Amino acid sequence: MTARKFAKWASSRGMPEGTIEDLLRYAATPEEMQEAIDQEEPAPPVDTLEGIIEMTDKDPMGISPRANGFVLIGACPNGDPIAIDVADEPGSVWYIGHETMSSEPLREVSIRVAGDLTEMLSGMAEGTFPYDSYEAKERLRPPGS
Repeated sequence: MTARKFAKWASSRGMPEGTIEDLLRYAATPEEMQEAIDQEEPAPPVDTLEGIIEMTDKDPMGISPRANGFVLIGACPNGDPIAIDVADEPGSVWYIGHETMSSEPLREVSIRVAGDLTEMLSGMAEGTFPYDSYEAKERLRPPGS
């Protein structure tokens, strides 16, 4: 997958230019994904460019990301999909709760976790970022609710 081909695809899905540049910089290589599998470790949070296209366009999870204004870019260690919003807050990052994503409206089981991909990855590197959608919802819940 060339950077140019991915950028054209991402742009056609409504992704902001800065987000496309971030994905080109941070996407895992096929070798990194294979190493995670071989080591029985969680995959990198941002999939390969090919994986991003496949998850979004082929929709193997049956959640219609494009119809819900998302481009799927990877997953949390527990399997919650990570998505980029291309509808309401283009470029923002969302976690999608995998337990209920097939039975409830996708936006209702999703939570915005970062303004952009760099913010998410920086938080992950610092160890201050939510592990999954459940933890993100717990952290963002107003006190006393």
